[in-house]
Amino acid sequence: MFFTLGISAFMGCEPSSEDISFDPSLRLTYSTDTVTFDTLFSTVGSITKRFKIYNPNEKAIQLNELSLGSGNQSSYSLTVNGVKEKSFQNEIIYGNDSLLVLVEVLIDPSNQDLPFLVKDSVEVAYNSRSENIKLVSWGQDAVFINNEAIPCNTTWTKESPYVIYDSAWVAQGCQLTVEAGAKIYIDNDALLTIAGSLIVQGTSDEKVEISGTRLDAKYEIAPGQWGSLFFFPGSTGNIIDHTIIKNGTTGIILAINLNNGEGAELQLHNTSIQHMSASGIAAYAGTIEAYNLEVFHCQNQLLGGFGGGSYTLNHCTFSNEPNDFSREGASVGFTNYLEFNDGTVLANDLSLDLTNSIIWGREEEEFLIDLNSAIPASINVERNILRSADESWSLLNNFISQENNYPGFYVPDFYDYQIDSLSNARDSALSSLVTHDILGTPRDAMPDIGAYERKDSIP
Repeated sequence: MFFTLGISAFMGCEPSSEDISFDPSLRLTYSTDTVTFDTLFSTVGSITKRFKIYNPNEKAIQLNELSLGSGNQSSYSLTVNGVKEKSFQNEIIYGNDSLLVLVEVLIDPSNQDLPFLVKDSVEVAYNSRSENIKLVSWGQDAVFINNEAIPCNTTWTKESPYVIYDSAWVAQGCQLTVEAGAKIYIDNDALLTIAGSLIVQGTSDEKVEISGTRLDAKYEIAPGQWGSLFFFPGSTGNIIDHTIIKNGTTGIILAINLNNGEGAELQLHNTSIQHMSASGIAAYAGTIEAYNLEVFHCQNQLLGGFGGGSYTLNHCTFSNEPNDFSREGASVGFTNYLEFNDGTVLANDLSLDLTNSIIWGREEEEFLIDLNSAIPASINVERNILRSADESWSLLNNFISQENNYPGFYVPDFYDYQIDSLSNARDSALSSLVTHDILGTPRDAMPDIGAYERKDSIP
């Protein structure tokens, strides 16, 4: 009797850890949220890494799907319980147990169609939930920087591209020099932050390029692919020359120290900032000296100088037309104060010298200066073409218009802001020490307004 009862009890009760629960409140956990394959291959090769999926619950959970986001096109493969596939269905993880997943990637670094960062994800679906683990591998031959400080007094050359994944920074007291022809690719949301100094030394023949990591044709114009060049308060000695900065969120941020109002300093020469999902330049109590600067196609400001600072801008072209963003407000603006949500105000002197430049867009008012009269401001705005409703600017030797393409851009619909033969910018600038334009073309005795000097023929 006792023996028979024991057998019956045993056969009628399975351990709860094997009971499958479909309760959507139960959660799985993971040993990591990102699997990074940070080995750079010189020849075709593969590498395998692993992660675990934990079930911390008393009952079992069945995975509806464990698969690669890119499916059969993925460079990765998964191995579960000794079986290698691109996807698995109905895998069970018992209560208080785990599932080991092996991830393999095969890389051919000589494949020019391969991205610098080969990315995918492992998709996990269960109990009406969908979760994922990111997969990141180094692809084409490049120098990869992964959430690390750049060694002091480093020089980047054109020999290999530089790829920043998960941000990089130049520490206080250190300098990063970037030589002509170098290419810097920054991944999604990543930043290059500068507390020390950044010297970018492009030339008219070999410009430096800073952009996102996607090189496919459809990403040629694709704002928002990466974060920003972020200059910390007190960063000085920064020079960016002959550089193209494109497809980020905010191209350049000069940050402010809220305790003392200190900003950062930057010289910008012969540089184009383009296709930004937020702003081209956002400067807070910054110091900017720029000539032959071009900024176009940004959702918010092309250039915003907030909370004071010093801005010397000569032979610059700012245009937010055409613009496929929905936006309001002026494309270029300056203030000598910053007001925060709690009502506190941070104010600094503002010095602005804007000459020989074009500020254009589709709004009636594309240039705005907002001043706190109690804070000193020195404003010189002379011999510019401005899209503005403020006729007083014309009294200060500027050209004001609402006329379509009044500056006479060559092909603005394709972001070509060279000027045509009948441009109102032609031969209208004040003489200055800027002897060449953004392309290296000499300026003549009657220079043109903006970053470009008119050529007899446009290539």
